[in-house]
Amino acid sequence: MTPSLARVRQALLGWVYPPACAACDRPLDAARQLERPFLCEPCEATLVPVGELYCTVCGQGFDGVSSLAFRCANCGDRELAIDFAVSAWRGAGAGSGLIHRFKYGKERHLARLLGILLDEVWRDERLREGGPWWVAPVPLHPRRRRERGFNQSHELARELVRRAPAGIELRLRPLLRRVRATVRQARLDRRERLVNLAGAYAPARRLPETPPGGARILLVDDVITTGTTVSECAAVLREHFDIDRIAAVSVLRG
Repeated sequence: MTPSLARVRQALLGWVYPPACAACDRPLDAARQLERPFLCEPCEATLVPVGELYCTVCGQGFDGVSSLAFRCANCGDRELAIDFAVSAWRGAGAGSGLIHRFKYGKERHLARLLGILLDEVWRDERLREGGPWWVAPVPLHPRRRRERGFNQSHELARELVRRAPAGIELRLRPLLRRVRATVRQARLDRRERLVNLAGAYAPARRLPETPPGGARILLVDDVITTGTTVSECAAVLREHFDIDRIAAVSVLRG
């Protein structure tokens, strides 16, 4: 998007949603709103990057220094169906509040801000390797989608595709549907999360043909905690496609 078009879009958005920080409601000036819509500098400073040291499978971040790749205790004793996951930020600071307002407050306009924050996942070179990715949002059950008015993962997937770095080809493909309603993962402990989503996902009714060399699929969710959600989705996709690689990205690592 050109700077002039971005300003026009921001002006229209600001007419509907006055420019204020979505984390603390502090008013934002025009320059800040264009740079980081709906997020002030003090609240942005509370965001905690995952950093350079994180699990090579589930993306869990750790403090410290290491030159060796490692697999963490969260996924070391599990067979996840994803090849790896990458999250942009840890679930601390202003991040969790932004996600909560986006999802449960029905503040769909925050998708643009969260899309900007999601750009951080491109630090992982594994996402830049190989050919194009199919970008598949984690689906909501139809009842939950009606309640919210939108699927937050689909909105993030659209932003990811729109903001793809130069030279990286992303194609939005809704490959999955939610067929069983479950208790929200956020309300469960780790043990309950691991079994709650069994049988909750199915392939979309119309699927594209597998590309030559196998499908490269990038699952998109707002938050990854244990990795169970994206793993269940990936397991379904592996049953229906020849796979080259399945990865997952999220704004937050819970």
